[in-house]
Amino acid sequence: MKRTIVDFMKLSPLLLCLCLSLNLTAQRSVVDLNGRWTFAMDPIKIGEVNQWFDTSFHADGFDKVSVPHCFSTDPRYAFYTGTVWYFKKFKTTVPSGHRVWLKFDAIFYKAKVWVNGKRVVYHEGGYTPFETDITSLLQKDNILTVQVNNEWDTTTIPGAKTSVAYEPVNASQVYPWINYGGITRPVQLLIKPAVDISNAKIIADPDLVKGSATIQINTWVRNSAAEKITTQVGATVYQEKDTRQHLRFKPKQVTIPAGETVLVMLLATLPAKQVKLWSQDTPELYSTDISCGTDTFTTRFGIRKVEVRGTSLLLNGIAVKMAGCNRPLDYPGFGSMDPKAVLERDMLLIKRGSMELSRISHYAVSTDLLNKADELGLLIITEAGNWQMTPKQMNDSMMRQNYRSQMQEMITRDWNHPSVIAYSLGNEFQSQTEEGKAWVRDMRTFVRNIDSTRLITFASNRVQSSLVKKPEEEASQYVDFISTNIYGNYAKALQHIHELYPDKPVYISEFGWRADQVTSEEERIILFKKAMADFRQCSYVIGASVWTFNDYLSRFPGSAADGSRPWGLVTLDRKERPLYKVWQEEMSPAVIAMTGKEGNTATIRLTVRRDFPGYALNAYSLLCNGESFHVKYLKPGEFQEWTIRLKEGKANMALIKPGGYTILEKILE
Repeated sequence: MKRTIVDFMKLSPLLLCLCLSLNLTAQRSVVDLNGRWTFAMDPIKIGEVNQWFDTSFHADGFDKVSVPHCFSTDPRYAFYTGTVWYFKKFKTTVPSGHRVWLKFDAIFYKAKVWVNGKRVVYHEGGYTPFETDITSLLQKDNILTVQVNNEWDTTTIPGAKTSVAYEPVNASQVYPWINYGGITRPVQLLIKPAVDISNAKIIADPDLVKGSATIQINTWVRNSAAEKITTQVGATVYQEKDTRQHLRFKPKQVTIPAGETVLVMLLATLPAKQVKLWSQDTPELYSTDISCGTDTFTTRFGIRKVEVRGTSLLLNGIAVKMAGCNRPLDYPGFGSMDPKAVLERDMLLIKRGSMELSRISHYAVSTDLLNKADELGLLIITEAGNWQMTPKQMNDSMMRQNYRSQMQEMITRDWNHPSVIAYSLGNEFQSQTEEGKAWVRDMRTFVRNIDSTRLITFASNRVQSSLVKKPEEEASQYVDFISTNIYGNYAKALQHIHELYPDKPVYISEFGWRADQVTSEEERIILFKKAMADFRQCSYVIGASVWTFNDYLSRFPGSAADGSRPWGLVTLDRKERPLYKVWQEEMSPAVIAMTGKEGNTATIRLTVRRDFPGYALNAYSLLCNGESFHVKYLKPGEFQEWTIRLKEGKANMALIKPGGYTILEKILE
């Protein structure tokens, strides 16, 4: 059963009222609260004192904005930091036997929410979702009021640092990116039966020998009714490309006391003939409809096995070594809102650049990004904060709780995405200290108690230090694979890490060069090729993620005079720099060469890299002067040759991935 989605912006006021008054007893529905809101700045913070949240307060004279909204990039309030208010009027009637949940996908950074003058929730964390039951407060005419504050300090995550001796500047002024404030992601009303499915986790475990897969569905059934309820939970799984191929789970009866949530587990085996594995080149997706009474919960998932074996990362039992990127959320006029057109263009550039194993961001990314990663076959390491937190901060119980809340919100939202293969516990903190080691040890346990199906890592800039002489002296001892940020002396740094942890893979979570700190783009290209030569000497390197895919704005000391940090393969407005094309060739899993030439014909050889990056080619094609050639299944080190006709003495070559993505273009002559 599909969810009903109602778009406020396309309805007249009369139809809107009628729509929200429908008796939706047969299904859950989603009401879109995006669009026109009223907005006000509150620089001296008088709004709460003067009760701007009260129903008698007249906010109609304030400015009008469109949510999602980033006030930091709105020309009327550009780069304002402080408190603001959002107001929204809407009509609704709660259908009989239903509850209404108010959901925000993200608000940066602190939010207080009132419905009809009653405060319903406080939330901290700028990139993770939250929701609350507002049923008892709803009337026919309603006022939703949201106070937002985008200030950072030494208690926010991310935020400023407490004073430390190792920082060359005043640490309280150090903040790595712009604190883009506002209701930056969608707002919805979720209208659901009183007995509903609050969440579900799909664990798909393939048997790589037999070809079958075990599907476990963990379903959280919530009873918001006033009395105990007995009902049944069932599910159907089907391939998205062929809904005829499906698996029905035997329904399970469950009794849920009033006001409680019960976990129900369904288990079944998908036969080999119905199993299609998800990978970077075959991103096969499944959907499941989970039913409980009149409620249906639908989610996507993939069947794949990700594991570490020795110094190798295995995807479905096959070793993979891949390029990747870091993508700061920043685009002119939009800040961190990530509009669909920008996201889709970026993800296509990332796929065409073979950036398929990415520690993509320092914070929780949008569901839209992960959906696209699922569809494109991109492997993602997600991260929920702890950017350079100090030992004092990592030891603070309230900071730890703040981090745990954001991490849990991210994990429980994202755990069905096959693209998410690992969780990062932070970036560039003092991992050689006792506080840093305790952080990784404790947060690893916390994360695994929520989701034990993903790998654990964190991005260290200490593990490569010569001051770390034993594995037990640094927190990477607790992770499944080492992630390290390296800026220069790559061979020496990687060798040191490997000597410390000879049985663990190494992922280069950051490397790169700022465009304004070299003499030319040609120098960046030379430095990049030298780095690649070092990476290829290290068989234990499983990935290398450029800092950064795109330029971004920052208040970090040393930013350019225009406020940017031009690290990107593309500029802030997404113009490709020359390095992007070179990156495509260097990070292609195969090389193309002309090995012989006679008259108007030539021999073309396609060789799969055996060093880095490296993985098998499956269902690729080679385009030569407009003619397409099928590439057979090739393992690293193997090759295939063709005799082709030249055009004006040249061969215009293109290597095409499954799905039609051109990852390498080259002219041979």
